[in-house]
Amino acid sequence: MLINYESLKKKYFNLFEGNVEYFNFIITDVLFAYSEISKIFDNSKINRVLEVGCGTGILLKELKDNYKDIEFVGLDPNQSGFHNYEKISKKVLNLDDSINIIKSSIENFNNEKKFDLIFSFNVFEHVDNQEQYIINTVDLLTEGGKNIIFAPNYDFPYEPHFIIPIIFNKKITEKIFKKRIENYEIKTQESGLWDALQITGKKKLCSFLNKKNFNYRFDDEIINKMLDRALNDNFFRKRQGLAGKLAVVGRKIYLDKIIFSFFRIPFPYFKLIITK
Repeated sequence: MLINYESLKKKYFNLFEGNVEYFNFIITDVLFAYSEISKIFDNSKINRVLEVGCGTGILLKELKDNYKDIEFVGLDPNQSGFHNYEKISKKVLNLDDSINIIKSSIENFNNEKKFDLIFSFNVFEHVDNQEQYIINTVDLLTEGGKNIIFAPNYDFPYEPHFIIPIIFNKKITEKIFKKRIENYEIKTQESGLWDALQITGKKKLCSFLNKKNFNYRFDDEIINKMLDRALNDNFFRKRQGLAGKLAVVGRKIYLDKIIFSFFRIPFPYFKLIITK
């Protein structure tokens, strides 16, 4: 079942106290994530779903409202740097107190029942111990269940939250862009966001996954989807600054195929699917 911007605006805009920019930031991500996750339900038998890092809870509520035969659980640790999410989440729960959101990290989450699908959207880069996260989430899956992770790929030296290049490593980058990082956190009221970031990429991730013999693949179709999003989603393109403009130009003249396919330059985003 499809959802759209206007329907979400009618349901949720008043929760954002007139903050159009923040509303668009959240809702455009919800629309994209919903399009990726909901199609799984149309092609697979899914009974229980866990969203890790459910943030505002809007995506979870939309999935629950439109797929009533599936049990949805949201997990959110209420980390530093994400207090705006918590404010909205409380208001969403006031709209529907049947939404099951548990305040816990994945490490402290105790659950006897297994899940057919676990997913996280732009959460993995904020996880302190990413290897342990993967181990814990896969352990929560049913046999044949899938763990899907959407996250930035820092093998490409670009940080999409702050819209800055990565200069050698996180420490040097922070020194160079200290003022920009501080201003962004003040503007968004997300203190601690930079500190919470884990600047790791696909190469390191693959090394761990291979070592542990996980059954996994990277869905490279996400490259086309993200580039199309930059082309068609005005707010997302604007949010990415110069990178968004370059993505649009590259898409229009097919330069993206040369850069990411022929020269095999890492794409700055990935979709990882781990099957138990």
